[in-house]
Amino acid sequence: MEIVKLPKKLKDALNTLRNGQIELGLAQLEKIKGFEPQKALVKAEINYFMDNPEEAMSFDEQALPFDGQWYAGNILFEHLFAYTSTSVKINNQALAEEFLANYLIEKEKLPLPAHLLNTYRHQISQHLKRLKGEKDLIISPKSLSLIEGGETKEAFVAQLKKYRPKVTLDSLEGAEYLLHFMFESGDTIEALNYYETYANQILNEDHHINAARLYTKLGLSINAKQALITYAANAWYPVEHLQITPMKLWSFEDLYPIFTKDLKEELLLMSKARS
Repeated sequence: MEIVKLPKKLKDALNTLRNGQIELGLAQLEKIKGFEPQKALVKAEINYFMDNPEEAMSFDEQALPFDGQWYAGNILFEHLFAYTSTSVKINNQALAEEFLANYLIEKEKLPLPAHLLNTYRHQISQHLKRLKGEKDLIISPKSLSLIEGGETKEAFVAQLKKYRPKVTLDSLEGAEYLLHFMFESGDTIEALNYYETYANQILNEDHHINAARLYTKLGLSINAKQALITYAANAWYPVEHLQITPMKLWSFEDLYPIFTKDLKEELLLMSKARS
């Protein structure tokens, strides 16, 4: 299956949707003939964020079998997380299991390179386990823990001097480099305070998401939601035109407590600055 080149009018509609103008973007989309898998993929994203689970899953079932028509592999991976999570949420695992099994059967009929076929097998096997309630799978993001104490600020300064000698702790560049390590091994409250200092400037997606995950563990839902809003506004970056929302958020089960209908709609309807 070859990658399908998107015409300008379709890209324009996707840009409209990405910037939160959903009704206008959908109207533009409907005027374009063809490209049904691409349209279904986009409608799946919209319905996931509008909290329409059955519709979202149905559109994914129409789109994902044609994933060879776009080049970004993370589209499939992110949609599979949303699809299986939504299935569990609405207790529709049997339908999802049937779809995933048939999806893999069809992929195995194609003359695919071994590495690509193994990727499909791995992803589907992992998501079938998710449907059965298994946790901490290979595809699951690394867990984060709340830490009191941990590595000292002096240790992080020393790390910065060793590996980024021209960068200081009190700088955006320092925060972009250090926050990964601070969230993993430093005092959680100190790390989050450091994050807040530069949050509106940080372009590393992981820092915003990990901040939201830690805020959620602390029960600070307002802070967690703001971190995700800041992420979508400033740091989310689509790999290609078909991505109109930050679908990777479904990968993080520890964010589900704050991933409410209102928050999802806000993320969908806002303008994504890096789009």
